[in-house]
Amino acid sequence: MNINNLCIKCLLFTIIFWSNSIAQDISVHNLIGKSPNDVVQKYGKPAHRDNSNPEMICMFYKSSSNTMIFVADKTGVYQAEATKSYDNESNARNEIANFIKTSTTNGFVTDTVSINDFNLFKTGVKVALQISENKLTNKFDIRVKANRSED
Repeated sequence: MNINNLCIKCLLFTIIFWSNSIAQDISVHNLIGKSPNDVVQKYGKPAHRDNSNPEMICMFYKSSSNTMIFVADKTGVYQAEATKSYDNESNARNEIANFIKTSTTNGFVTDTVSINDFNLFKTGVKVALQISENKLTNKFDIRVKANRSED
């Protein structure tokens, strides 16, 4: 009986930890050009999916600290956005540094617009990355907007 309870608790903890770690990922730009099924495979079932227009699929994800939106057509995801909130600027800046480092490792080139705005690009993908202080919540928000590009 105790072993069963322990196994169930471990399984629940693993699922909760796994889903929270996935929800924290803001590297939505890596899914530009991928199929909507690839998005679902990576992030799970969306909180909302809009299939009202057969030429366009929109998928929305939301957790307590971030939101993600993916828009796809028949050729794949062509727009992706993510917003994530942090309790302090230091954690947000660390996430920006990791985002840029990982992106450059994956072939992106970085163009620093200001200390709060960054543009990243590689063939077929353009990314805008911003950090801002949310005065209403006293948190720091990171916004990622990625689009498929023709160059």
